[in-house]
Amino acid sequence: MNKAFSEEIALEAEKINRCLEECKFLEIAENSPWERVLEAEKYALSAGGKRIRPVLAIEFYKLFSGEKNVPDYVYSAACALEMTHTFSLIHDDMPEMDDDDLRRGKPATHVKFGAAIGLLSGDGLAILPYELLSSLALDSKISAETAVKLIKILSESAGNRGMIAGQVLDLWSEERSDGVDCAFLRKMSDLKTGRMLRASCVFGAVLAGADDEKLKSAEVYAEKVGLAFQIVDDVLDVTSTAEALGKPIGSDSERKKLTFADALGIDGAIKEAEKLSKEASDELEKYSGSELLREFAISLAKRKK
Repeated sequence: MNKAFSEEIALEAEKINRCLEECKFLEIAENSPWERVLEAEKYALSAGGKRIRPVLAIEFYKLFSGEKNVPDYVYSAACALEMTHTFSLIHDDMPEMDDDDLRRGKPATHVKFGAAIGLLSGDGLAILPYELLSSLALDSKISAETAVKLIKILSESAGNRGMIAGQVLDLWSEERSDGVDCAFLRKMSDLKTGRMLRASCVFGAVLAGADDEKLKSAEVYAEKVGLAFQIVDDVLDVTSTAEALGKPIGSDSERKKLTFADALGIDGAIKEAEKLSKEASDELEKYSGSELLREFAISLAKRKK
């Protein structure tokens, strides 16, 4: 990704960071019984990361609204996506799931705060987005209809028919490589990773008042990007280092899970990611001002962390 686009994405990520830091729902009341949980939630949210999901929402809002100056309420709505993503990371790292001690180069939340507080902080961040989105409507920042649409998108994407379902398939696949193929991996990836990326793109489109054709383009783009993202993740788990990724590598192999790197080979997986990235980029070619999103898609197949 060229320097100008990289700087723009970094700028939007920084705005998201400030929005998370200033979120009134995360204010810590000192000496309260629940102070430790809020501290853990803020720790997990501030641990770093590229803020891909909220940035996608912001960029799709810009694309379909034609506005360069993004209203504060759009950043607030985008923060709901990062909270949901972070709750999933907290729970994924716990011993009952992936049992990882590092996240983004720092101790995982359950390691830093203990299992009980780690679990509860994940629970808190799973619920908080719905309070945030409904409050935007109650404060007349967005319409009630828009709030309901966003809540429905987020709950479906993160819930039993989305990210959670994908995580269940992921657990099921451990040590069952003889019964897992590329079609299964695609389905699991679409649920576990793709649905939240789709929610992110559609969030921005809905907030921009996009029509059905534009909403469909956002969905197609997200589907391609989500699969490419997961394929590259599988490759990096084999070829990268813990220092570069900020988390342990080789964990998929240790749990005897078949990945795209296994099913397609490293070279084949990279080629498939490049193909999907181009298809995602091509989907937005008809929209003026889509250059950043298109280049972002292409860059996914080349990322190193």
